[in-house]
Amino acid sequence: MVGLSDIEEDLKAVNEKLERMMRRLDYLEAILTESRQYPEIARLMGDLSVGASLYGEPLKLIQRLLGVRRFLEKKPESRDEVSRIILNALALKGPMNISALTREVAGEKGSASRITVRKRVLSLVEEGVVEKGEGFDYRLVE
Repeated sequence: MVGLSDIEEDLKAVNEKLERMMRRLDYLEAILTESRQYPEIARLMGDLSVGASLYGEPLKLIQRLLGVRRFLEKKPESRDEVSRIILNALALKGPMNISALTREVAGEKGSASRITVRKRVLSLVEEGVVEKGEGFDYRLVE
């Protein structure tokens, strides 16, 4: 049976290969654009680069969701519904402030207290799974 860490390692390897490929495509595109001998090939390289970049964000999303799952399995005390909703919202939608997280929790549970959400977020910050980002936003630790 394939373990969670095996999947995460495979995703990490695929992501690293994708990033290497993107750098090479960008390099080739720059060379071809600068030489101006093959403009159609330079455009093709640019299109390939854009197409390959479409795979990057879903891979990162899957990695964030697996990180949340690993944390929830490792820390049983953090398995409460509000914490789970907060972590999933941050994994799926990126950095959010307390008000946005409260709306997410209310959307799933039907109601939410801003004070409760803030306490859970601060608890998750103390546990090291969430960090304060720019301004009032919080994000998952990568």
